[in-house]
Amino acid sequence: MLARTTPLAPFALCLALACGTTAEPAVQDGSTSDDATTTATSTNSASASASASASASDDAGSTGTMTTASTAADGSSGTDGGSSGDSGPVGGGECDPFAQDCPEGTKCMPWADDGGGAWNANKCVPVVDGGGQPGDPCNVEGSGVSGVDDCDLGSMCYNVDATTNMGTCYELCSGSPAAPTCPQTNGVCAIYNDGVLPLCLTACDPITQDCPGSQQLCVASPANDGFVCILDSLPGSAGGYGAPCEFANACDPGYFCTPMSFVPGCTNGGGCCTGFCDLDAADPDAQCEGQDGGQICQPWWNGEPAAPGFEHVGYCGLPA
Repeated sequence: MLARTTPLAPFALCLALACGTTAEPAVQDGSTSDDATTTATSTNSASASASASASASDDAGSTGTMTTASTAADGSSGTDGGSSGDSGPVGGGECDPFAQDCPEGTKCMPWADDGGGAWNANKCVPVVDGGGQPGDPCNVEGSGVSGVDDCDLGSMCYNVDATTNMGTCYELCSGSPAAPTCPQTNGVCAIYNDGVLPLCLTACDPITQDCPGSQQLCVASPANDGFVCILDSLPGSAGGYGAPCEFANACDPGYFCTPMSFVPGCTNGGGCCTGFCDLDAADPDAQCEGQDGGQICQPWWNGEPAAPGFEHVGYCGLPA
C-alpha cells in the first residue's frame, strides 16, 4: 500500500479536524474555540493526522491518534499495528467504549480530560431517556469534547456546531479493537486517538467523492483497508494539487495529504496535496496534475491485495 503521511485529525464535533499532525493531536489555526483534533496512524505509512472543522452542518468527519483497526461495510475487518485486543480498557479513562462497561443508566464516552480540544480519555456519563439514535440531531453540554450529550447508549454527538452545540448522533464501534463492528449502521469502524474515539463512519469511493454533504472528504480509513468520509478541515480554502498540508483532511475533495517526495516541487515537511486517480481511465496518467513533473497514476495498494471494490483506486505520485 502507498506510504502516506497523514493521520486524520479531529472531527467536527465541535471538533475541528483541522489540526493535529503525525503523532500528536493539535488544533489548527482558523478552527473554532470548541474544535477538537485527532490523529491516526495508517498501515505501512508514516503516521498522519487529520482534523475536522466545526461547521453549521450535519456532515461527518473524523480522525485520531493511533488507529488500531477498522471494519469494512461488508463486515470484514483489518487490524493495524498496536491493536490491543480485548485486554482491559481501550484508550484512556475509566471505561471501554467498545464494551460499554459503565454502570446501568450510563454510557462510556470519549472526552477531553485536560480541558483541551481533543478527545484523550473515556468516562461514564448518564444516558438521557429517549436518547437519539445514529443519524438523529443531538446536543452536547459545554462543548463537543465534553463527553456529555443526548444520544443513546452506544452513540455520541459528533460534527457539532460550536455556536449552537448541535450535531448528529454517530454510532460508536462495538466488538473490540481487533474485531470492531458497526451493527446499527453497517458503517466502517475508524479508531482514533489511541482507541479513545472509535467511530462508525460512512464508506465511500475516493474517485467519485460520493460522501453526503458539501463539507466531507473521502480519504483512506485508519487501517487503510478502505475509505471513509471525514470533514474537510478547511472548507473553501486552497487545498488543491501541491498545496502544503499536515492532515489527511486538509486537502480539497479528490486530493489527500501525502509525503513531499510524491509531489514535484513540494517543500513542505508535513507534505503536500496530490490527487486520487482512476486506474481504469483510458489514460490514467493524464489525470495527474504533476504529470509534467514526472507524476504518474500508481495503484493505491502498491502490490498488496486491493480492498474489494477499490481495485480501480490509484494516486498521483512520483515513481519510487
